[in-house]
Amino acid sequence: MEYPMEELIPILAELTDRFTSKESTSVTYERARELMEAIMYCIRQCEIQGNLVDRKGLSAREAYQYGYQSLIEKIKNTQNMYNEMILHFCAYGNENYQMTVTRALPGFFRYYNPQFAPQETIITMDYPTICPVTDACGIHAIATYIEYIYYEQIFMGAFPQDYVYQVLTKFQASYRKQYYNICIIILRHVLGHMVIDKKLGQECGEEEYDSLKSIIRENDQQWLEETLANYLTNLITAKYHSNHLLENYLKEDLKNFTVELHAAAENNCLEKVVIL
Repeated sequence: MEYPMEELIPILAELTDRFTSKESTSVTYERARELMEAIMYCIRQCEIQGNLVDRKGLSAREAYQYGYQSLIEKIKNTQNMYNEMILHFCAYGNENYQMTVTRALPGFFRYYNPQFAPQETIITMDYPTICPVTDACGIHAIATYIEYIYYEQIFMGAFPQDYVYQVLTKFQASYRKQYYNICIIILRHVLGHMVIDKKLGQECGEEEYDSLKSIIRENDQQWLEETLANYLTNLITAKYHSNHLLENYLKEDLKNFTVELHAAAENNCLEKVVIL
């Protein structure tokens, strides 16, 4: 949706009046640019919601107003998702995870300004999710980020907390202070056991790692990635009521996992990649 400047300038003038409470007739160039970005962000939101409204013939003002109202609704829905997720949130002792979810995310909702700066993401999202949020900003970035964290909580929440703590500690004693994604560690732990046909909770040692090494060396990366994907599908079907959104999210790690497994098998350091 492209509009000529003569349609956008009146909206900018009105937004500027609201920003200055009509106490000034001018703002800095930088502020004017930021306010124009705010207008375009709302118009893009109208584009995103195009399936809900007939966009043909909409004026710039109509597109902006519709987009702004849609944005307000998205903020409410995202906060509802966060409120639902936080009720049972567990950081499993990882300090970065805890700080990001319980302090940074509430800070976003506290300071986010959909009227004057909807394009600002505000927080840095320090806890890395399996899928990085790199192609969005503002509430769109935060909504996606919270959705990803929600998926991770669903996945890890299906296991006893003590068991998750145990696996994480076995991976690295100082995991509480680290800035990596902890869900990957649990996911790889579970898939590793499925590959060697070993039940979770059973003691594993050098023999099991040798078995995994043999399987990796005997097959190419494509076979291994497809096998891991099949195991993941079986896991999601059996333990997570065929939650395909969760499956698609976790599947994003399989290519990296496969590459790292082959490299680790060649260098005899599988325990650095997967905890059995």
